[in-house]
Amino acid sequence: MRPYLFVVLLLLAIGFFARTMYAFGRAVARGNADPRPRLDQIPARIASVLIYFVGQKKVAELGPMHLSSRHHLLIFWGFLVIQLGTLELAVSGIAPGLSVQALLPWVLAKPILMSIDLMNLVVLTMICWAVFRRIVIRPNLIEMNMDAGVILGAIASLMLTHLLYHGAHGAMAFMEAGQYPQAAPVSGIIAKALTGLGPDQLHTIEAAAYWLHMVIVLTFLNYLPYSKHIHLLGALPNIFTRNLSKQKMDLPMLDLEDENQWGVGRFEQFSWKSLLDTYACTECARCSNYCPAYNTEKNLSPMQLIHDIRYEMLERDSLYNEKSELEKQIPDLSGADLAAIKGQIEVVDKTIEDMPPMVGGRIAEDTLWACTTCGACQEVCPVFIEHPAKIIQMRQNLVLEQEKAPAELARTYRNIERQSNPWGISKGDRMKWAEGLDVPLIDDVEKPEYILWVGCAGAFDNRIIKQTKAMVKLLKAAKVDYAVLGHKEECTGDPARRTGNEMLFQMQAETNVETLNSVGATKIVTSCPHCLHTLKNDYPQFGGNFEVIHHTQLLAHLLKTGDLQPVKNVSEKVVYHDSCYLGRWNDEYDAPRSIVDAVTPEGGRVEVARSRQHGFCCGAGGGRMFMEEDGPRINEDRTDELLASGAKTLAVACPFCNIMVADGVKARNEDESVEVLDVSELLVAAMEAEAPLVQLTRRKDKPDAEVSAPE
Repeated sequence: MRPYLFVVLLLLAIGFFARTMYAFGRAVARGNADPRPRLDQIPARIASVLIYFVGQKKVAELGPMHLSSRHHLLIFWGFLVIQLGTLELAVSGIAPGLSVQALLPWVLAKPILMSIDLMNLVVLTMICWAVFRRIVIRPNLIEMNMDAGVILGAIASLMLTHLLYHGAHGAMAFMEAGQYPQAAPVSGIIAKALTGLGPDQLHTIEAAAYWLHMVIVLTFLNYLPYSKHIHLLGALPNIFTRNLSKQKMDLPMLDLEDENQWGVGRFEQFSWKSLLDTYACTECARCSNYCPAYNTEKNLSPMQLIHDIRYEMLERDSLYNEKSELEKQIPDLSGADLAAIKGQIEVVDKTIEDMPPMVGGRIAEDTLWACTTCGACQEVCPVFIEHPAKIIQMRQNLVLEQEKAPAELARTYRNIERQSNPWGISKGDRMKWAEGLDVPLIDDVEKPEYILWVGCAGAFDNRIIKQTKAMVKLLKAAKVDYAVLGHKEECTGDPARRTGNEMLFQMQAETNVETLNSVGATKIVTSCPHCLHTLKNDYPQFGGNFEVIHHTQLLAHLLKTGDLQPVKNVSEKVVYHDSCYLGRWNDEYDAPRSIVDAVTPEGGRVEVARSRQHGFCCGAGGGRMFMEEDGPRINEDRTDELLASGAKTLAVACPFCNIMVADGVKARNEDESVEVLDVSELLVAAMEAEAPLVQLTRRKDKPDAEVSAPE
């Protein structure tokens, strides 16, 4: 009788699960085509699954914030092993007598059975630790709520029922053969404890443990899609279809003539891959705990953002499907029945209409504007969810379709449109920085090896002009063949693209690509990581295919070849701050450090905890450079960490970082004793025996002039 009951239960559970999976898949299928290939390079994708899903590589990584989740490794791996035991029980429910021991020789069966038995205890122990951690230690955003309690309780129950089943089975085997199971040390202990019971009692315990175990398994299977553990179903396909290119943030080029797709305002305007991301979230909270906006009390939690997109998708898809099913009945109805169906459709339409919009409703505007697009969330995500691209696409909807943008950004857009720079300074002043420096212009140089892309900050901000001059001095010393575009150079459009003004960005991109192609540019060097990222990764969409490098990469090369030779150390102790757009987005961590090492004594470069791929943003990315910040400031949070290193020289490799960290130093009243310098300025100072280009202590009576922002 048991096999028949089990088959019925199994079919019902699988049928309900398949129905749920169909509905969830249908919702994802409403998304747009993804611009990236997601099913190419199959061997590499299989390797990703083995490394990041089976191997749990990212979960095993321990970042500077000590968000250790390593007990999850044992739970996950143990759960995988134990599924072999559950499969054995399921098979025996259909075909009694079939077991690992019956199918395999003992030399193979014994280690399998022993691993299953021991892993039951390991997982049970880790579940106890997980409950203790949530209730007592209470890490940020990791709560002991009802859903977590159900999941942890279900897993613990599976372990206990599995051990109890084998314990009772072992006790009966002892009664029959006088020997306990040889490959079940944990179940064997339980078997010994049950030996005093009679055969009927042992049989009852075995049967109860079996049915309870299988009911929990099948219920757990169908509860998963509606719980936080949906990632057990979504993580594998999400890792398999992850971005394999070196370009980490690849925004699709908007067709501005298609007014139905100006950014993402509805869930179905995301790509199917972006929607699949929402099923993969493990709720580990790493993304939020590493987010600079969240860490400074802004209304942005990347984890919650992903959840909100999923809730929006599932709720609306359910209503869309309900309407579709009702509409299918219309051709076969007439009279009162037809009127009734149409009435139901009107109710569904009204429900959809009354729902708040996704962008500006479920997901608040200030949530989207808080993001610095630093990529810290995406970097630490164990299942490769791409948060920043989604935020930028929703910003596009706010700016282009809803015509909503903070006042500061509206002014920035006008400045770029009128003067070709975010500050709104006359474009006729773009080359003032070069007065008296004998800087070669592209009109006067035939096919130089490099175009030096100065950037708007490098041309207009009085503080950043110093590092531009330092770079020019280094290029001249190394006899590098280069030229600048002069007045032909315009803003790359980075502030516009990262804040959602794709229309303005495309205008800037088309103009700059045309200019660069017209002068035959092939290699570009820039001191601004934001310009670097845009020229290198965005401009190919517009026919701009150039070799773009950062100035630290060129300077590191020139040091290595001996074309630049420092003659002295400039500081005893230097701490380097990683730029998000140079480091995380473009994988360059070593070049700026090699320059710092070249101008300091051995051991002179110090590191802070949040560095390299876990570096903490200065707060200027994603257009935030040109926006006001309420509450605790990101740049001051970062500056505090840099100052705590004890270094008197804070090295940077980004104009925005330079400005933001320098402001942080001023806010902490440390600008008398601590200097913020670009690595190029450090190198120039190290090459000059007597009169360095930069003064390492700022004079109080001659502070740097600040750039105004006229409209």
